[in-house]
Amino acid sequence: MATLTVFNFMTLNGFTADAQGGIDWHRHGGEEGAYAAERANSGSMLLFGRRTYAMMASFWLTPMAAQMQPETAKGMNASPKVVFSRTLRSAEWENTRLVSGDPAAEVRRLKSEQQRPLTILGSGSIVTLCAEAGLVDEYALMLDPVLIGAGAAFAHGITGRRDLRLTEHRLFRSGVLLLRYRPV
Repeated sequence: MATLTVFNFMTLNGFTADAQGGIDWHRHGGEEGAYAAERANSGSMLLFGRRTYAMMASFWLTPMAAQMQPETAKGMNASPKVVFSRTLRSAEWENTRLVSGDPAAEVRRLKSEQQRPLTILGSGSIVTLCAEAGLVDEYALMLDPVLIGAGAAFAHGITGRRDLRLTEHRLFRSGVLLLRYRPV
C-alpha cells in the first residue's frame, strides 16, 4: 500500500501562501535546494489541486527552472502527476493525469493499488479533504522564519482534532525548519 505525504512551506503564523497566492516569502537557499532535489527524485507520484498545478507547471517547465535547479526540475518533470480539477480540460505538463472526481476517493484508490509513494504539494483544499478522510500518513512542513498578514491557512477548514507525533526535524542555515509529523 502506498503512503501519502503532505509537503508544504509555511510561515510561523500558519500560512502556506500570501493573500495573492504567492510563496515568495519562502527562503530557498542551497541547502533547501539540495533537499528539494532529493525529494523531487524520490519516485513519488505528485498530487496537486488546480491552482498549485498551474503555479508549479508555470515554473518547472521553463528553461529558467532547468538552469537554476536542474536536478529538481528533472525530477519534477519526470514524476507522474495527478491534478484534481473540475475546470481544467487538458494538462500541458508531461506525465500528468487529470481527475475531475472526488480527490479523497481517488487518493484512497491510488493508495490501495500501488506501492509508489504519493506526495501532495501545496494544494490546501486537497490536503484538507485527505486529512478529513484519514488518508494522510505524514506531514512534512518547511517552517519559514517569517510572519505575513494574510493568506491561505494550512489545513483550513479541517474539522475536529488531529494529534500528530514529531518524527524528524532539521534546521537549515537559512533559519527554515523542516518538521515531519505522523498522525497518532
